[in-house]
Amino acid sequence: MSWFSNLRTEYKNYKLFFSKECREHRRLVFYSERDIYFQTFAPFIEEILQDPDISCSYITSDPNDPLLSQHHERLHPFYFNHFLKSVFDKMDAKIFVFTMPDLNTYHLKKSPHTQEYVYLFHAFSSTHLQYNERAFDAYDTIFCVGPHHVKEIQKRESLYHLPSKKLLPVGYPRMDVVYQAFQQKPHKHNKEVKKILIAPTWSSASLFENGIEELIDVLAPLNYTVVLRPHPEFLKRCPRQASHLQHKIVSLAHFFWEDQLLSEENLYDANVLITDRSGIAFEYAFGTERPVIFIETPLKKHNPRWQDLQIDPIEIALRKEIGIEVPLSQLSKLSYLLDDFLRRQEEWHQRLCALREQHVFNWNHSASQGAAYILNQTKKLYKISERR
Repeated sequence: MSWFSNLRTEYKNYKLFFSKECREHRRLVFYSERDIYFQTFAPFIEEILQDPDISCSYITSDPNDPLLSQHHERLHPFYFNHFLKSVFDKMDAKIFVFTMPDLNTYHLKKSPHTQEYVYLFHAFSSTHLQYNERAFDAYDTIFCVGPHHVKEIQKRESLYHLPSKKLLPVGYPRMDVVYQAFQQKPHKHNKEVKKILIAPTWSSASLFENGIEELIDVLAPLNYTVVLRPHPEFLKRCPRQASHLQHKIVSLAHFFWEDQLLSEENLYDANVLITDRSGIAFEYAFGTERPVIFIETPLKKHNPRWQDLQIDPIEIALRKEIGIEVPLSQLSKLSYLLDDFLRRQEEWHQRLCALREQHVFNWNHSASQGAAYILNQTKKLYKISERR
């Protein structure tokens, strides 16, 4: 399809979205930047659509978003790219739900016609290190994953005299989904399966730009299946490095490259996750109850004032609790560490379950908690219950 045809299609969508017949569906709206974030929204939307009085719209900026092909009479998906800013400026939803930080910071601004902006985290990580300083200031309501989010946001509000937000103890449905799917795996406790998943974050400080080739060389002689799973931003921003890594492993029969990130099988099958500063560490550790090997790379920080809060980011504070840290200079020790992880599987299981109970709200029930708030707010604002 040509650029002009895409633009014309978006214009038709724009007119339809703001039409009178879609007004009912605009009262509750979700926005997703990329296809992979549908995993964050899906558990909430599934819960919400169980209520027959609710309909909603789902906006995405990714033409490959799986929810564009979903067919539900009360879920109305729209794709916007060129018209996105206009959609935001004109938005008249009463509840607008995001997993995108930095609202009001760049070109996407709050609309005076929208009553409540709700933020859903798509990672367990803290708010003040890997995000921009004002990443969450513009939201009215935030679904907190654990006590750390409440503590950090309240401290920032107090320190900088910001308006208080609704900080709801919701939890992290994405982690619940990983856990539930993993429990269905027939070989989840099979010690004979030996698979490593390497899944770094993105940035110039990531493992894929700091030491990945040395790591491959260390793992190559070992009796493990190894899967390299690049972050989508790495693929987009560093295509040459990605191509080079693919070429490097092509002659290694037990190495595999996975860039279909909506597939989860390797996450469930891996005995050990190797990462750097990626939030996937907590999804894996708390979802599969297996430990993580952290390769020490430079801090991934987008907020130069992160130390103002005087709170250790959770992704730093818990690193040594959910796994072990390995300096790049000590990669030769990995063979011993991997075997030790398999021997101590039950010990790790007990430790990770205890940590999860302490640091995650509403374990295994988070989607219903968040959906209940959205439903109640929608009914309160629009008095849907009065029309029954």
